[in-house]
Amino acid sequence: MKDLLLSHLNSKIGINANRAYRIDEAELIAVEDQYFTVKSDEDGITYHVPYFNIVKLMEHPEGVVVGGLFQQHRSFPFVVKIGHVVEYVPS
Repeated sequence: MKDLLLSHLNSKIGINANRAYRIDEAELIAVEDQYFTVKSDEDGITYHVPYFNIVKLMEHPEGVVVGGLFQQHRSFPFVVKIGHVVEYVPS
């Protein structure tokens, strides 16, 4: 996984860092031994994600098309889907 991520270092990728079910644009700014780091284009937050949180990696030179029923479809050459842990459930 690290080698795949390194090939996209300093590039814009798609990742579901902010919301579990939405792929947004972020810049891949670091690839370390235990984790990788992205900076969200939407809110500027930097996310450090351990490799064991990766659920799926997708890449295609012409772009991986993402988007839902009520979302605009977008295309990214590389998409990372990560697992999210529910931290709060409203009562």
